[in-house]
Amino acid sequence: MSAARTTTNSPGTEVADFLCGFVAAEGHFGHAAGSNAFSLVVQLGSTDAASCALLADALGIGRVQTYARRKNHYQDEVHYVVRRLRDLVEVIVPLMDEHLPPSRKRRQYLAWRDELLRYWRDDRRQVRSCTRAGCERPRRAKGLCRRHYYAAFGR
Repeated sequence: MSAARTTTNSPGTEVADFLCGFVAAEGHFGHAAGSNAFSLVVQLGSTDAASCALLADALGIGRVQTYARRKNHYQDEVHYVVRRLRDLVEVIVPLMDEHLPPSRKRRQYLAWRDELLRYWRDDRRQVRSCTRAGCERPRRAKGLCRRHYYAAFGR
């Protein structure tokens, strides 16, 4: 009998528990103070590249990057990286909220999550629509879309 397929991108509970435990051990929730750059990064030696590929395949987001060794006695490196804000908010946050085990990493994650969600809600640049009634085009100068701006100012 074949495994049941679902229409969701969310991994099953056992897989999600494993992935979050793996992130707790090897992951890093990054945010530079004063910056809008947020990330989830898992860095491993190249011999463990399959683990990064598993994260990318199971979650359907992020990318796997390889880097040459920094010193002769080091291994090459492989990184799983998620930087897209929408992916972090809509995939990583719900997954970690549900499955990240109680740990020091969870406390780090919660602080990172609070900052990410505050930025997502309050500070990110959002596309606003034209101020003219019924116009949904993106706002440009003086609160107007391009068409209404040219109609009003003839430039």
